[in-house]
Amino acid sequence: MTRLLVFAAFALTLTACTRPGDYPVTHDCAWTEQDNRPLDLNTFADRRHLWYDAVTAEDVSIRWADAYFHLSPEYDHQQDQCMEKYFQGIAARHHVEAATVREYSGRRDIVYDSAVILSFGLFYSFAAYYVSGLIRRRFSPQDTGFWIVAVSVALGAAVTGVALGSLWAIVLEGIRLNSGHLSYRMFRLPFRRHWALLFAGSFIIFELIAIIRSRITIPPKREPSLEIYSR
Repeated sequence: MTRLLVFAAFALTLTACTRPGDYPVTHDCAWTEQDNRPLDLNTFADRRHLWYDAVTAEDVSIRWADAYFHLSPEYDHQQDQCMEKYFQGIAARHHVEAATVREYSGRRDIVYDSAVILSFGLFYSFAAYYVSGLIRRRFSPQDTGFWIVAVSVALGAAVTGVALGSLWAIVLEGIRLNSGHLSYRMFRLPFRRHWALLFAGSFIIFELIAIIRSRITIPPKREPSLEIYSR
């Protein structure tokens, strides 16, 4: 229940403001926005504004292509053409280059990505602590079998961790963007782009936790006692 409440709170935080998926699709790929002022990319607020516009334009172009060219061989080309029109519209309104808008569309939010990785890392660490505890109950730290099993399980846990972490990131990205079709954008997620680094980190975390568990004395499991009552 606690984990569900944490997930709900995180999801509500992501959905608290307007998201790219809330922007309406225009049939002619024309960008419309009330704020038409020039942007100063030397300020954080204006860089953030341009980044949000660029990410939104990319999302709208994908939804536009889904609506008009679903399963068509022209899908990729038409989606890119529509996205370019949106980028040019943003560039004209904010007095920046269209190439700059395109570059901003591929940028990731470091704070958000860090929160996603850390949130899953906490879950993974608790799971690793529990599993390594099961191994500790079966083997003594002085037993070679403990470390053989710990390393073997760590490899499997790392593979599972990367897979589940990728799924976790995809679900939260869909919530953040309010999009049911991430398309090629999912390959920008850290769990997809840096899977080897995350695999190595998952393996190391499991082994460190196994070392910690090996130093903790676990009392033997008590067998239930049988009491015979005489009349």
